[in-house]
Amino acid sequence: MFRFCGKYITKYKKQLALYLIVSIVSTIIAILIPVYCGKIIDLMTTSNDIFTLLQLGIFVLLLGLFNIIICYWNNRCYIVIQTNSAMDISADIIHHLHKISLNKLQMYDIGYLNESINSDSNSITMFFLSLLINAISNGLLLILSLFILCSISLTIGLMLLLFISIYIVFYLYFRNKLILKSETFKNARSSFFSALLEQFTNIKFIKQHALEDLYRNRLKKDFKIFFKEALDVQQFFYLYSSADKILETIANFCIYILGGISVINGTMSIGAFTIILNFYGRIISSIKYFVSMGKEYQDNNVSYKRLLGYWDIPEQTHGDEVIDNITSISCKHLSFYRNNQQILREFNGAFYKGNIYCIQGENGSGKTTFIDLITGLYSDEYNGEILYNDIDIKKLNMVKLRQKRVSLLEQSPYLIEGSSKDNIHLTEEHCDNKYYSRMIKKEIGTISNNGEGISGGERQKIGILRALSKQSDLLVFDEPTSALDQESKTVFFEILTEIKKEKIIIFISHDKEIDDIADYVIHMSVI
Repeated sequence: MFRFCGKYITKYKKQLALYLIVSIVSTIIAILIPVYCGKIIDLMTTSNDIFTLLQLGIFVLLLGLFNIIICYWNNRCYIVIQTNSAMDISADIIHHLHKISLNKLQMYDIGYLNESINSDSNSITMFFLSLLINAISNGLLLILSLFILCSISLTIGLMLLLFISIYIVFYLYFRNKLILKSETFKNARSSFFSALLEQFTNIKFIKQHALEDLYRNRLKKDFKIFFKEALDVQQFFYLYSSADKILETIANFCIYILGGISVINGTMSIGAFTIILNFYGRIISSIKYFVSMGKEYQDNNVSYKRLLGYWDIPEQTHGDEVIDNITSISCKHLSFYRNNQQILREFNGAFYKGNIYCIQGENGSGKTTFIDLITGLYSDEYNGEILYNDIDIKKLNMVKLRQKRVSLLEQSPYLIEGSSKDNIHLTEEHCDNKYYSRMIKKEIGTISNNGEGISGGERQKIGILRALSKQSDLLVFDEPTSALDQESKTVFFEILTEIKKEKIIIFISHDKEIDDIADYVIHMSVI
């Protein structure tokens, strides 16, 4: 975990160096202030030197004010390092997941995936920074405080060392249970957040079918599972954390008894006893940190292992060959299974430039899956052969081919926030604009995220223009005319007729009008 986090956090070397230096300076100030406070008390009880008292008081005041100022900049450095590092981790994992098999990605609950990546990335970066800085500052504080305390009273110093040993033994005893409880709670929390997300992502479906009561009950059921785990974990961690309070109470008793006896016997001044009380609090705080660090480590190790689990999902393999154009696509004995269920069986067929093909069939007959297969989305998970220009697609770089030579229109095209042209020209490959005025007679205006508020016909027009704006050899349209008016259909068909000589055009559609412009109609049946 430390090597993994360090790779991201060390990208911000300047901020990290400043953060370390300021933290050490702040720790030294925290050690100096109690010492000078003790001197002030001794001066008050043994001398009438007001000038020296005033000097010491001003010095302590300036130290405190300086510490407040540098802590502000220290906190800013922390925010810069932590938020950017967590974002870098999340972005890299998401980028990796973009490259894995679509089939494997669809096995995950998206709400769970989103919550776990975000929370785990932030959790491990916060822990790493906390460990890096607080371990140094608390270690320095603990060592120097014990040294100063032992120099004042060796008996009290040895007593505190005994309590430190008890803390360590206690943590080692509970370490494995901490890991298990932490992992159980994190998984329950992610599942519950996924259930919460479901309430919003399905809101239109809920309203359409008046399922408010059903979804409320589903949420309550998921919450009960989460709440049960939360109570169980809370009970365990409370018992674990209560141990340090018991030890602290006993140590507190010993400090006052031993220190009080020394003051009464005249072997210790009031100021020295005040210093001991101050450093005792800081020593206890440092011990608590190191004890909780063990718990925090196990907790964040769970987060790290979850993130590592996403990294360990193998990326789809692609070949290295690049072709400049696509003249033919052929399938030989093509079969595909999903979750042990056969979706496509022994499909044989070929598609050539200059033709329009229409694939028809019942729901569940594998039409969309077939398109996903021939465009390389399941490159390692099918039986049979898929050939582009008589070259197996396993030898081709299908990512580059999809970028430059393949256009695909989904049933419901996804739209980003912006103008219609922003949605058409997504990349530098989407550069052609010559069909825009023919398809869109009236400007659509600003589009909200995923096109909320625009009609289905406008959405399809933007999707069609997006597909046509690339210099693609393969055009695939999945139910592209379901929401188009007759005039827009006619224009669309005219454009396809104009360009089909240099394209392979494949439709998935039940629109009978497409049959009229198609050169070949392919029927698929449910297996």
